[in-house]
Amino acid sequence: MTNANNKTTPAFELSWCSDPSQAQALTALFLQQLSPSYISHSELQEQRAVAPGEWRSDLPATFETQLHETLALDPATAIARVAVAQADGALAGFALVSIDDTRRAARSFATLDDLVVDARFQGLGLGGQLFDWVCAELQHRGIQRLFLESGIGNTRAHDFFHARGCTTVSVTMLKELDGATAQSHDRRATP
Repeated sequence: MTNANNKTTPAFELSWCSDPSQAQALTALFLQQLSPSYISHSELQEQRAVAPGEWRSDLPATFETQLHETLALDPATAIARVAVAQADGALAGFALVSIDDTRRAARSFATLDDLVVDARFQGLGLGGQLFDWVCAELQHRGIQRLFLESGIGNTRAHDFFHARGCTTVSVTMLKELDGATAQSHDRRATP
C-alpha cells in the first residue's frame, strides 16, 4: 500500500516493551530526532536539559539509564511504560508514558513524555497510530486523561497533537533565579 507521499506503508506492530536490552536502540532513535526546540519544561525539570535550547552533554547516558530503569519495571504495576512500534522487526518509533499513581487528581491521568518516530517512517501515519494505540491502552487501564507538553518552538508537534484532539490548557514560564537569563541560554543553543 502507498500513502499520499508515494511511500510504501509497512505494517506496524505496536506493543508495550519490557526488555531493558532495548534501551540502547531506543536511546539511539531518540537522539537522532532531537533538536533544541524539543526542550520543554519537563526536560529542564528532569535530567535532560540544562537550559532552554541546551541539552546536557551527557544526555545519551542519562536517557539510556532512564529507559533501562523504566523497561525493568514490572509491567503489571509500572508507573512508566514504553510503547514501541516495529516495522518488519525494525524499531520504527516509541512513546514514553508516565502514569500518575497518587490518584489525587479529580480524574486519573497519564503523561506522554515522548513520542518519537524514525525519520524513515515519518509521513506514513505511524505517529498517529502510535498515539492512538497508547490512548486506547491507557483507556483500557482506566486512565481518563492524557497530558503532554512540547517545547515552545516545536510547532510540528503542536500541530500533530492538536489534530488528534489535544487542547492547550496552560502556558509554562521560567524565571532563572541564579542571574542567568533564558535569552542568554537561547543564544548559545544550536539548532
